[in-house]
Amino acid sequence: MIATILAASDVPAAPVVALMGIGALIAIGGHIARSRRTAALGIAILFAATLLMMVGAYIAFEDDAADPRPRGQPGGF
Repeated sequence: MIATILAASDVPAAPVVALMGIGALIAIGGHIARSRRTAALGIAILFAATLLMMVGAYIAFEDDAADPRPRGQPGGF
């Protein structure tokens, strides 16, 4: 059980959070400057960071054969 919980820390969140922050700042700056291209770039960076987060989580837990849910809960094995 502890190993399953600790496996969540295998995916470093700092790069993804930093990319999301940069994208948000660029999008806000684009809106303030009334530049559609800059705002669209910031939003695209946010979407890319979200996609990278999901792909990284999938890769990190793809080989994990243990089911983290307790046996007594619905959907548990």
